[in-house]
Amino acid sequence: MKRISAVAIKAFWTMVVLVAFILNGAAQETKTLLWEISGNGLQKTSYLFGTIHLMCKEDFVISDGVKDAFAKAEQIALEVDLDNPSEMQAFQAGMVDMAGFDYKGTLSEKDYNRLDEVMKANYGQGMATMRIMKPFGIMSALYGEMMACGTPESYELSFITMAKGQNKEVLGLESAASQVALFDNIPVEEQIGWLSDMLGDSGDSKTEWNQMVASYKAQDLKALYASMGESPEYAKYEKELLDDRNNAWIPKIAELAKDKSTFIAVGAMHLAGGSGVIKLLREAGYTVKPMTN
Repeated sequence: MKRISAVAIKAFWTMVVLVAFILNGAAQETKTLLWEISGNGLQKTSYLFGTIHLMCKEDFVISDGVKDAFAKAEQIALEVDLDNPSEMQAFQAGMVDMAGFDYKGTLSEKDYNRLDEVMKANYGQGMATMRIMKPFGIMSALYGEMMACGTPESYELSFITMAKGQNKEVLGLESAASQVALFDNIPVEEQIGWLSDMLGDSGDSKTEWNQMVASYKAQDLKALYASMGESPEYAKYEKELLDDRNNAWIPKIAELAKDKSTFIAVGAMHLAGGSGVIKLLREAGYTVKPMTN
């Protein structure tokens, strides 16, 4: 079996993004992805940037405003410290269950055959071997097919490269294990339903993806939500996917930014909304202002 690639791991993050965008319907107060954090005892200004974890090369851009904020910061904080080999290993290990899963007996024959074809084309192994990947790992592997643009670009990997070039430390707000656990706690039957939707012939997944990218490029979180539409089947996981994580990040951000200017990059869906990072930071006493991106 081929080693699970960094792109597949980023695709797993993108799946989290897709689910969370569906859940987060609150409007963003201004159209920007870059924010300035100050006040409440901070010695230096820090920065908050909303990412989308995978993008086709032709859509991917790091603006001058983001580059300038990144250059001013003394350290970088991502959702997970992907510069740490042990975290990457944790992602890889978390996507696999050596006992395997009966995809052939669970999916329709049409969906299973389609999945088998995609896996053989993209990973050199069919589902007889790839069945050891958990459903959320299989869904992650399908994003390259859905994007249809070759090897996608990643903001996180780009920021890690930039950090190395500027001799800046990369830190994580949470662990890879905690991210994997998000999907380990969702019933397999529901994940199989999501997988079937991705394998369907309607083209809805690709359409939603294209709409999401367009809205992201417009820096419009409200439009991102509208483009995804209503998906009540995900709503029961809002607390785990968004609220709990956002709340857990606030003291971590406060600790990191207390004495050092920090560039914080997390999935854009975490920024807005009633339990979003921007609102939570303001409630904690910080001044959070939009910046030109």
